[in-house]
Amino acid sequence: MTKKLWILSVPVLTLCLINLSGCKAGGKTLVRVGNENITEDDLETLARVNPRLKAQIQSPAGQKRVLDNYVDQEILFLESKRRGLGNKSDVKDKIELYTKIIIAQAVIDDELDKQARTYYEGNRDEFERAKISHIFIRTAAAEEPASPIKKDPKKPEPKAKKAGPVRSDDEALKLLQTAKDRIAKGEAFDAVAKEVSEDERTQKAGGSLNYVTLHDKRLERWGWLSLTERAFTMKTGEVSEPIKTSDGYHLIKVDEEKQLRPFEESEASIRFRIQEGARNKLLEDLKKRYKVQYAAGSTPETRPVSPAAPAGEPNTAPAAPESAPAAPVTP
Repeated sequence: MTKKLWILSVPVLTLCLINLSGCKAGGKTLVRVGNENITEDDLETLARVNPRLKAQIQSPAGQKRVLDNYVDQEILFLESKRRGLGNKSDVKDKIELYTKIIIAQAVIDDELDKQARTYYEGNRDEFERAKISHIFIRTAAAEEPASPIKKDPKKPEPKAKKAGPVRSDDEALKLLQTAKDRIAKGEAFDAVAKEVSEDERTQKAGGSLNYVTLHDKRLERWGWLSLTERAFTMKTGEVSEPIKTSDGYHLIKVDEEKQLRPFEESEASIRFRIQEGARNKLLEDLKKRYKVQYAAGSTPETRPVSPAAPAGEPNTAPAAPESAPAAPVTP
């Protein structure tokens, strides 16, 4: 069975219903449904409203999937208009409800827009990154970090794996010097890493650790932050002297030297990181402006607690009616 993709969430469909001409824009017509056109600008609007669709519409196959589902929704919308369902009282109630949700969410989005930029400017070191590769020779039997995935409490916890041979410092340094000499004579760093490196996680990728930040959480878990400290002082193409960590020695090569990641590439992750705190602080401040009074027997301690809302939607909003379409799903 083909999984359906709801390209618009219920609140966005509500805005289309408010404007009975639908969510229409200009641009090249891609599909015609009855007397209505679905255009390139419509797809761009969808990508702004639902960023998960942005990558999909970049490929012909992904764009066709989105268009097919857009056509389905357009047909249903036109048929609903033909039947006059937009005039039903329960439909009008839903429109009013979801309109309020959208407008309320706009306050949070506005606050996140401001705070994301402020966070970026005040924490630029978090967004400086370099792209590096390494060759690793182990001198200590290090256990793999514990998995963050919760285990079944009824099953015994498997013992941590111990990886690779353990060498003396002198042996490790000799191996790395030989590797560095080969690279200096013209052999590719990634080819030598595939042959020599004892880091199973990166060996097949030619030792690539990809992009790292100065306080990289992944390398911190592995006890390798000294690699980033060194990398941030090096130039593109430069190969380091051996660097000692708690479990061995490394050669690193800087594939791309330290650069500041643009705000536009960092914004989504910043917003995700700060959204809960920003929302809670905003509501805390606004409750000082707008007096809240509960009726007797309906205090915050006694009224039922609603389930947490999805990220990006206010959890104080009423729940959607059971008959409402599903929120967007990535196929």
